[in-house]
Amino acid sequence: MLDWNQTDRWLMGSASVESSIGSHVAELCDRIGVRWAGTTAEQLAIEYVANQFQEASLRETVIEPFDLQSWECNQASLAIGENQRLEVRPCMFCPSVNVSGELIDVGFGMPHDLDQIPKELIKGKIALIDAGHEPFSEPTTFPQRLRRLADAGVVAAMTPSTAGGRRTADFTVTDWRDADPYQVPLPVVQTSREVGARLRHHMSDPRVVTLQVEARRIQGTSSNVIGNLIGSEWPDESLVLSAHHDTTTDSFGANDNAAGVAVMLETARMLSQLQQEVGIRPGRTIRCISFGAEEQVLQGSSSYVATHHGPEPLPRLMINLDELATGTMKGLVLQFPELRQLVQSQLNTMNEGLACHVLSQLDVSGDMFPFSRRGIPSAILWRWRFVGRHPDVAFGHSDADTPDKLRFRELKEYAGNLARLLLRLSHVPPEEWPENCLDPDEIEMRIGAERGTVFRTM
Repeated sequence: MLDWNQTDRWLMGSASVESSIGSHVAELCDRIGVRWAGTTAEQLAIEYVANQFQEASLRETVIEPFDLQSWECNQASLAIGENQRLEVRPCMFCPSVNVSGELIDVGFGMPHDLDQIPKELIKGKIALIDAGHEPFSEPTTFPQRLRRLADAGVVAAMTPSTAGGRRTADFTVTDWRDADPYQVPLPVVQTSREVGARLRHHMSDPRVVTLQVEARRIQGTSSNVIGNLIGSEWPDESLVLSAHHDTTTDSFGANDNAAGVAVMLETARMLSQLQQEVGIRPGRTIRCISFGAEEQVLQGSSSYVATHHGPEPLPRLMINLDELATGTMKGLVLQFPELRQLVQSQLNTMNEGLACHVLSQLDVSGDMFPFSRRGIPSAILWRWRFVGRHPDVAFGHSDADTPDKLRFRELKEYAGNLARLLLRLSHVPPEEWPENCLDPDEIEMRIGAERGTVFRTM
């Protein structure tokens, strides 16, 4: 029987005074920088993570390449008349387009908005549409509203950013639950909130605008990085701790997701060092995975699941780390309810007030989704949809997602508490784990039923 008080003191002490989180974040964000999957910079991040796994004495460290469907944009602009040209940001996987048309305001693009516009007046237009949800109305996803515009004959759309300060950010207009998550409903670009407001202010003066996007789909290669802390009692059973190392097209990716990678590396370091200095090993294997191409429709985690599960036994639990600097650790959120009591019982022994909850929907926004789809119990920690987020990390998917926004003391607490929880879960005997009865066919039916639904805010 492990002395959890001794183990907890060692782990939290190491997390506090021996942390390398700051240096990991500096390497990924400052020295490597933007890590769009398939680029040379992403390859540098892959090699860095692999080296860190090896320095932490993780076993069987391997870099696993996979084929990548990627996208690049060379130029995007919106011209108003002959003299005014505005910079815009196209949605990810936006096709090339060169169209001219009258700009028309469709509000939130809800049915009642479109019903007020005669069909002959909307066809061939470029729509100005709010991407957010209309207050008090039944929420409808942005891709659904864009499809309505396309069906009505709109040739392209422009959406103002919801953030002030003349900022834009990379964004997606597809539902990653769809059969082809790369197929955009129609060309869409984003402009700043201020430019959007100015265009609306002058909407009574009809004006022709010209939208130009030069972009293309490309094939490439990305990689996942895998390392193992081999279990002492049940080495063929595993827990998975993961994060993604890639970023969007121009983001330094501090919160999204150097913070998650750094916490994963730090958790691995502590558990390995605990074994070397104190002689305490995980009971079952803990596998750490850094995924590529998360920002490009979860391609890395999808490739991993297809390759390994599969031939290998399913993990007992997968925990995904993403955007951790959004707030303090409050516990785990499971995708399925079967492990709720078991996880909560282990959290209770930590005496930190951490709670285990269950999502009412399958979360498609991160690398836990391919695992859930395969019938693997999976969990997330703090995510962007949860209330109480720190306001100074509201710069995701932009070049303002920088290390100065991170609270490193909170990240240290994440690493220490994750190490404590994973070690406890690794020593729960197999007979105390509920049987995994998750059926991938039933899960696919559930995904189909949830397709097009709006994710809840907790």
